[in-house]
Amino acid sequence: LFLATIALAASVAAPPSISPSSKDYAMLAKKLDDYYISLVGDVHLRYASVNDPKNMACIVVAYEGNTPIGCGCWKAVDEKTAEVKRIYVEPVYRRRGVASAIIDLLESHILASGYSQALLETARTTGDSHALYLSLGYREIDYYGSPAGAENCRCFLKVLL
Repeated sequence: LFLATIALAASVAAPPSISPSSKDYAMLAKKLDDYYISLVGDVHLRYASVNDPKNMACIVVAYEGNTPIGCGCWKAVDEKTAEVKRIYVEPVYRRRGVASAIIDLLESHILASGYSQALLETARTTGDSHALYLSLGYREIDYYGSPAGAENCRCFLKVLL
């Protein structure tokens, strides 16, 4: 249902990547930042440099009609690993498959770009995110060095091949 609202390209290898200066992405990313600040306070401010959209290999915005409802992106970590970042869905659109569709598209692009695994991290206090990532085949791993510190986050990895 929502895959149709994400502007999918004919080729998985080249999904439509939103410009790092996209107003829609910036609005959704700001809402994600506000959400994390409400959960973990100033800890989230440590992420400014690692979350810079200019460092992302691909940014996706999901739409319902012309309304931006969710986003996600990824960046390279090393020659085989990509990090899935900035997964956010507007609250009224949650539990409708939007986040799964965004992640699926990102994973397809990661694979097509030559990477074989994806990792991600999220706040310890976001149980719904943990359940989603586990349901999508990610497994929890040890802390891998995010700016928040081990006490604030849970880390996940998925082998994509």
